[in-house]
Amino acid sequence: MDTKKDLFKDKPLKFYIKHLEESAANSKNEEETFTVISGILNNLIRSNRLFDISSLYIFLKSAAVNKRGTGLFYEPAKRILQDNINNLFTKSITYNNIELREMFSDILGSDTGLMMELVSFIFRRYDLFGMRFSDNINKQLIQIASKDLYSFIEHADTNFLAFYLSSLPKLGFVPKAHIEQLTRMIVYQFDSEKYTSKILDAMKLHPSADILLLFLLSERAEDRLKALQILRDRLDAGPKSDLAKSFAAKSPYFIKTAITGGLFYDFNDIPLSHKELLAQITKHSDIRIIKETVLPLLRSENYDHELRITESKMAFIPALEHFAAQFPDLIPELTMILRDEKIEIEVKEALRKVVNKSK
Repeated sequence: MDTKKDLFKDKPLKFYIKHLEESAANSKNEEETFTVISGILNNLIRSNRLFDISSLYIFLKSAAVNKRGTGLFYEPAKRILQDNINNLFTKSITYNNIELREMFSDILGSDTGLMMELVSFIFRRYDLFGMRFSDNINKQLIQIASKDLYSFIEHADTNFLAFYLSSLPKLGFVPKAHIEQLTRMIVYQFDSEKYTSKILDAMKLHPSADILLLFLLSERAEDRLKALQILRDRLDAGPKSDLAKSFAAKSPYFIKTAITGGLFYDFNDIPLSHKELLAQITKHSDIRIIKETVLPLLRSENYDHELRITESKMAFIPALEHFAAQFPDLIPELTMILRDEKIEIEVKEALRKVVNKSK
């Protein structure tokens, strides 16, 4: 048997404290200090002696504050317990002990990353992804995320991040400032690809129309493409899903802004594949988007017959065909466009097929 393990096995707490006091007087360097406290704590952790762990930790913290000899073990003890925080916290969930609470509070402190790794671990361990949290817990999570959004996203489990982001639109108390944080990260931040990529991975697991629609305004082509593909695939697979209902209600503004806004990018300049994907998801939107955005797009003049502008118009022909079958009052408006001499010939030919099909 390992002599070090045997030395510390099943000893009372006062034995460990005495050993630390003796070691503190003879400690020569940091490595030796770490070895001593590591041997004690690892034994206590293996034995699940949570109360003794917390009591020893509080003792060492007090010694450090009051500059007693054993205080030199406080920081290495904290590092060791940080490395084991997930399992320790999980095992302590059913306990109600002041020293345990103080220990976890001190170790976690304001470290958003460590907190999110712990929360994610608990979610995985207890399979909580289908749970509905109380308002108080949701408010605490929002507070943690708002404090350091980058660290929150970086350290959160992808499943938990999906759970969190998809929950936000359902809550009535999310601060405006937090929504603005997310929006800036997705739409404006030039150096946030690492984080937006993880958000999109989360959206593949549990898509949220509110989050994915923000990506339609992103200048980053790769982010925009991923969001469009997720929306296309999920909406086609579940045209009557909650996602589809939410998308239909909220998408007109974002689609219109993407096509006509010009604040984030020129719609005519984005890749044709993006235009076609945007047109495809338009079929799951509202008739308003056709009347207020697509028809004006078709009527817009293309003085120099630029291919990029013609492509933008042609991309929406399938969506027009989809809506024309459901809303016959579109046909007279399409017929008027056919009579407009300024409209490109290829656009007219495609529209004529839509009109003829409706007869």
